[in-house]
Amino acid sequence: MGDGEKTVALVDWCWQGHHPTYFNHFVLALEALDVEVLALCPKPEEASTTARSTRSRFSSVRKNTAFRKIRESARRFEQLRPARLSGIDWTLRHFRTIEKQVGEWISPSGRKVEAIFYACMYDWDFQWINVAHPFLRYPWMGLYLHAMSYRMPGKVHPYTGRVPCPEKIFSAKKCKSIAILDEGIKPQVEAALSKPVVVMPDLTDERLATHDSGKTLAARLQHFAAGRPIIGLFGHLQISKGVLTFLEAARNSIGSDLCFALGGDIIWPADPEEVERIQMSLVECPHVWTHLARIPDGDQMNALLQCCSVLFAGYWDFPHSSNIMTKAALLEKPLIV
Repeated sequence: MGDGEKTVALVDWCWQGHHPTYFNHFVLALEALDVEVLALCPKPEEASTTARSTRSRFSSVRKNTAFRKIRESARRFEQLRPARLSGIDWTLRHFRTIEKQVGEWISPSGRKVEAIFYACMYDWDFQWINVAHPFLRYPWMGLYLHAMSYRMPGKVHPYTGRVPCPEKIFSAKKCKSIAILDEGIKPQVEAALSKPVVVMPDLTDERLATHDSGKTLAARLQHFAAGRPIIGLFGHLQISKGVLTFLEAARNSIGSDLCFALGGDIIWPADPEEVERIQMSLVECPHVWTHLARIPDGDQMNALLQCCSVLFAGYWDFPHSSNIMTKAALLEKPLIV
């Protein structure tokens, strides 16, 4: 490597919803900056294939990214009281494992890693990172995707039972800066953290299918709809995305000339009554098309969205960016919000 070349470790241990898309965009952006990249993610083969298929847009880019499967640390001691001990244990092992994997990759070559960039940061994964800081060696930064505490101050996070405290997460000297999607809170976040805050655009995969074999998900949806207008809810399906509202609207529309489409990984709620409401709606609504499994972003997801007359984004208690809005702009589709 020349003296001017830099090396960055790009890390994400989640691989649903927007995660693969953002990871790919970050890979391409770093390559365009002539940065050597170690890309750690759950599905390196898929990430490499996606990068290869989209890299052609940047003809001058060097293919200098090494894709590796991230070694994750399982959560343990869930029964510990106080519960934070389990979170602290996982945090220490998890982030030290990441650094160890980075060290193993750079050791034979003598590279120097400038920083670790976390492609997507959530409060529940990073809430105890301040405890791990004394044991970590690499500078780091990342995309703080859902800055809930700045839009909904004092609200308890449903996954942790705690009020998020980003000031603790980002207080260490090794944290050099953060990125957010919400341009409206940049001054507030910058003042609270006293660190550089970069606003990133809400990116999406713009690829569209060049042909349809008749066997794709989009073809199946169109066949099911049989010419009826389609209202679609797609993505990482969870209660906050308004799944119950969407299905209630479908139940109220039985007998109408409408088709409802529900597609993506479904996160079943903890409340048994809500689970039953979802299941009963799916049983009782013959005009609801479903594909309750992950839909890869790009031509497959975009083809489904393109079939729809209207896209649904009626989320609850969700003051964040939604990539469906970006998709709607790309495909010129109206939104229900």
